[in-house]
Amino acid sequence: MTTVGEILELSYGKALTASDRDGGDVPVVGSGGVVGGHSKGLTDAPTIVVGRKGSIGSVTWIDGSAWPIDTAYFVKAKREDLDRRWMYWMLRSLGMETMNKSAAVPGLNRDDVYRLEVDLPPFQEQRRIAAILDHADALRAKRRQVLAHLDSLTQAIFHDMFGDRGRPTTTLGELATFYSGGTPSKSRPEFWDGQLPWFSPKDLKRRDLTDAQDHISEKVPTETNLRLLPPDSVALVVRGMILAHTLPISVLRVTSTINQDLKAVLPRKDLDVDFLAASLRAKSQWLLARVATAAHGTKRLETAVLEATPIPVADRSTQLQFSERVIKSRHQHALAERAVAADDELFASLQSRAFRGEL
Repeated sequence: MTTVGEILELSYGKALTASDRDGGDVPVVGSGGVVGGHSKGLTDAPTIVVGRKGSIGSVTWIDGSAWPIDTAYFVKAKREDLDRRWMYWMLRSLGMETMNKSAAVPGLNRDDVYRLEVDLPPFQEQRRIAAILDHADALRAKRRQVLAHLDSLTQAIFHDMFGDRGRPTTTLGELATFYSGGTPSKSRPEFWDGQLPWFSPKDLKRRDLTDAQDHISEKVPTETNLRLLPPDSVALVVRGMILAHTLPISVLRVTSTINQDLKAVLPRKDLDVDFLAASLRAKSQWLLARVATAAHGTKRLETAVLEATPIPVADRSTQLQFSERVIKSRHQHALAERAVAADDELFASLQSRAFRGEL
């Protein structure tokens, strides 16, 4: 056994503002990963970067030279008998993301890392461990690629069925009404004691949602004007800086409520929810081009824009054909998600065993 500080040094990165970067091939790396490019770097060898501020404890591998900025550390070996890929996986195994001591901006103190104990195997054993973990991680990456392809399959099906430029369109305002959410009073603690999902923009990271990070009391919709939304409601972000580049759209598959930064789209006619959600996603760039900016800089998608959104005209039978294909795709996606979760669990176990000397 030895300590991290006995075998490596975490050196401070150097500031390089966006205006000073010349867009070269050398990665500029912050605490969360690559943030730009420059023509020269601070390191010569393959580089390991550790998050110091913000995304603390994150570990990024760069195959060659890099420019780590001042929110990150970069790793220098103190010994000749250290395999760099082993060092990378060893640092990933330390759980440094939990070592924050700053109440404001998360920060990682390198002295705390230096005191951590690690098992240091011989050089050839380091290489064997690193090779096993690299291979396992590559298999995991392939599974995630499959999941990414499945993520885009619904829109591919939609384009195949409804992407004909000559197809007639109507407007979303002709097909649906809109509902804005709200935030229950924080002065009423009993409003925040319940199991009713209360969705906000931070939740809209998946196409289909069955639960929210926050919950409110079931009595809130009966005592306030916050509306109870039925299962299979479409929700999208209509306020926030994320609208500068992305329009999150999800289907809320459970009875729920939403906050004021979201808007629910409630069909007025016989409209299939999967068709509706896919239609909105197909027009996401059209909608983003019409996002307004308030005086204080906040991005906002106005209801009038939503009402004018072109939606393909399709009879109920055609919509249901699309929905059936989407349901099959969703089933495959769920299977792939479970496989990815199992891969991650197995990899975590493998990594833990590797650095306990049990591999």
